[in-house]
Amino acid sequence: MRRALILLISSLTVACASRATSTPGVRPPVAPNTAAEGPSGAPGAPLAWADLGPATFARARSEKRLVLVDGSAEWCHWCHVMEATTYHDARVRRLMAARFVAVKVDVDSNPAFEERYRDWGWPATVLMTADGEELGVYKGYLPPERMGEILEQVIAQVDASAGAGADADAGAGAMTEQDIAARLDSYWDPAQGSWGRPQKVPLYQDNAWELARAAAGDAQARARALFALDRQRAIIDPVWGGICQYSTDGDWAHPHYEKLMPFQAGAIDNYAAAYALTHDPQWLTTAQRVRGFVDRFMTTPDGAFATTMDADLHAHEPGKPYLTGRAYYALDDAHRRALGIPRVDASEYARENGLAIAAYVTLYEASGDATALAAAERAAARILATHATGRGGVTHGPAADAPSGEVLYLADNAAFGFALARLYEATKDPSYLEAARRIARFVASDLADAKAGGFFGSTPDPGAVGVFAVRQKPVEDDAMAARFLARLGRLAATDEYRAPLAGTLAFIRTRDAVASRGRMIGDILLALTESD
Repeated sequence: MRRALILLISSLTVACASRATSTPGVRPPVAPNTAAEGPSGAPGAPLAWADLGPATFARARSEKRLVLVDGSAEWCHWCHVMEATTYHDARVRRLMAARFVAVKVDVDSNPAFEERYRDWGWPATVLMTADGEELGVYKGYLPPERMGEILEQVIAQVDASAGAGADADAGAGAMTEQDIAARLDSYWDPAQGSWGRPQKVPLYQDNAWELARAAAGDAQARARALFALDRQRAIIDPVWGGICQYSTDGDWAHPHYEKLMPFQAGAIDNYAAAYALTHDPQWLTTAQRVRGFVDRFMTTPDGAFATTMDADLHAHEPGKPYLTGRAYYALDDAHRRALGIPRVDASEYARENGLAIAAYVTLYEASGDATALAAAERAAARILATHATGRGGVTHGPAADAPSGEVLYLADNAAFGFALARLYEATKDPSYLEAARRIARFVASDLADAKAGGFFGSTPDPGAVGVFAVRQKPVEDDAMAARFLARLGRLAATDEYRAPLAGTLAFIRTRDAVASRGRMIGDILLALTESD
């Protein structure tokens, strides 16, 4: 897609979704929670960050400024380091004060931003005009020197009225399921397991696809799935049981310690499915270890599932000793608890709850553990009570906290709707089926792209400007929607969802859609297979 003034320069940097290293117990150059003077003599006070919204862009237009958006996550180690170093550097601060309005976005609480820029990893830095057009997107931790260079280059280009267009579209021809499977096969790492080599990631959707092939009798898929699941156990915390987001250095020996709910849910689902496939108790033991972590640390008092646990200790608490995840997680339970627990974001988001609920159902079906089903039902009851709307869909966070006319997201509705369908399969409780059908009708009526097929990532946002006013069709969420509608159509014995399902299947199998997902195409393959 062509967009005006896009540089899309990807620097060789460190990100919470790319290569990163840390030394045990070593503090970042300036701890994220200090108020001391920063590097290069910069003032210790943090930037006065603005919110991402129409008022900020209006201010930028009136002051003839550009906009810098820092997309970060509370759990992200390198986001903390960038806040403490780059945004305290004297040169960077001077350039920003002269020409930019600084905006910070918490990606977990802003699904629109997360959906658009998640492939860049966090932190992601987006430079924009006052009209909301992208000038550049930069991946990962940017040290002060690099950030200074980027800001000066963009200022010079804008002043010279220079812009660069994106490359022409690569073509949107449909790919067969066999072609997509062959593409995924090309990423396989026979030495370390999983798919792709620079980072080792527990790619739960790819694992799920391989396990599905194994269940259908594919011996090679069985061997690869079990090898991948065995190797990735190296990044499961041996003390508390949570699985890390990824490992650097091309192996499983260098984990980054943030614990995100989608990865916990994916691990529970994968290991439970491995047990169902093999009846080998080691896989059930692993699934229950990860489940135990979620139960103890990432379940709210109301029974819903939380969002993330920080990689490091006391990254958000001034006056308390900061400790890297590598140093902290080397300790035993008693010593960890004596120091404190890394911050848990207890936000109850519909997508994360949907993924966790579905995983707990898989665990119940594989093991017969009634406590897993009870936990899934309790979480579903909480989300239905707090997130359901009169429009049929669910909100991202609790509806009571949402403004009137809040934007609703495909990611939340597809994942939570899928979870309700899974609960109906496990319990035969018709209330789950009816709730799932309400969500499906909302998705089909309010999110479908009637002209081109597929689903938009959100309902229209009347306050959005620039690129944020253009609704995107996120492939990952469309694949989840396809799985949801296909399953629901079978359960409800109806053709009601046939047309929107066909549209999104046609969209996610295009070459552009498949290419956009890189090695993470197991969800596309699952959607195609489950829709047959």
